[in-house]
Amino acid sequence: MSWQERNYRDHGQDGVFRRAFRRIFAQPDNFFSWSIPLFRFSGITVRIHIFYILYIVTTMLWSVGDRVDFIYSAMSMGVLFLLVLLHEFGHCFACRWVGGEASEIVMWPLGGLAMCHPPRTWKASLITTVGGPMVNVILVPVLALTLLAMGASAQNVLLFNPFLPGEVLGTAWFNSPLNYVRIGVWWAYYINLTLLAFNVLLPMFPLDGGRIVQELMWSRIGYRESMLKATLVGLIAAVALGLFAMTARGSSSGGGASNLLGIALFAGITCYSERRRVQMMDEFSSEYDAALEAQQAQRVREANERSSRKQERQRETEAARQAEVDRILTKIREHGMGSLSRQEQSTLRGETERKRNAL
Repeated sequence: MSWQERNYRDHGQDGVFRRAFRRIFAQPDNFFSWSIPLFRFSGITVRIHIFYILYIVTTMLWSVGDRVDFIYSAMSMGVLFLLVLLHEFGHCFACRWVGGEASEIVMWPLGGLAMCHPPRTWKASLITTVGGPMVNVILVPVLALTLLAMGASAQNVLLFNPFLPGEVLGTAWFNSPLNYVRIGVWWAYYINLTLLAFNVLLPMFPLDGGRIVQELMWSRIGYRESMLKATLVGLIAAVALGLFAMTARGSSSGGGASNLLGIALFAGITCYSERRRVQMMDEFSSEYDAALEAQQAQRVREANERSSRKQERQRETEAARQAEVDRILTKIREHGMGSLSRQEQSTLRGETERKRNAL
């Protein structure tokens, strides 16, 4: 391939696709990096996962044959996307408020993921977690008052069976399936309540309820023990939710029960993974501590060996010096002081001075 062909490949249409592919899959081992940027707000980059794009396209194609279903699907997905995005921005701004860092949000089929790094304290982590649900709490009265202002009935529209939202949409207040404004506002009200309830009331990871339970316990028993206890609570809650969903599948709320079963399964897997992560950290920490102890013991042995060798050299030097002094004294007795060389005289004076200083 000539350099002209390579240049066209890198800068032409093929090059654009290649660069886009490398950007999306820059970290193939990181599932959440398989995303493309949508926009940037207040220093926070919002990205959408490619699986979320495929989910949207599949859902829209499934309902494209029916105009009403198509509009309903587009409306519900748009409202859900916006509410989840606002929820994740709540986490990010709360994290920044406590002095942490938050620079990215990834939207994927199971919700949103805010890349938050609060200070490693229970209070900062708790505020960061609560920041998301607080957005939904604020939206509840706003959307409810909007519905009431539009003439909705509190009994039939604001209070309803959460597993059968379709029954509310069939009431006379909506007049017809084409009353998209009322339907859109009510759908936002319903989804917002659902997000708030599931995120706060279910004490399971990765939901906010599980994190809130863990962070409250963290203040009393420490991070490690709080994680172990919170994940155990999450596993029990996931099993209970799964059993409830399976017993409710035969009822009229079978569709909602199927969704509950999926949530229970995903939460159970996440709780188990978090629990294993903490346990593996303990195992790694034990191995690391053992390695440090062995390294320290080796250093002590080497220091002792160096000290022993130094003492042995000192003893050898002292013995050699004493032998030289004894030889010089013997020479003095036999031949007198005049027989000493300058070096021998210097050695004798040095030894005399050393013993005088020692006294």
